[in-house]
Amino acid sequence: MIKQVVRGGPGRDEYYREFIITAAADVANLPKSSSPVENRASAGSIAYLQDLSKTYLLGPDDVWREV
Repeated sequence: MIKQVVRGGPGRDEYYREFIITAAADVANLPKSSSPVENRASAGSIAYLQDLSKTYLLGPDDVWREV
């Protein structure tokens, strides 16, 4: 399950997003900068596992990576 918790904000790109995900496998379903506009996420967007054991960052190459 993917839950968006932050969208844009002061000093951030309008497509910046933060997500809480329930499983590492959810990363494959996260939006990217190449996603349709209504669901787009810009480089620098972040996703966290709900227990905060893993964090993922969307890079400028449009790939989500664990950080």
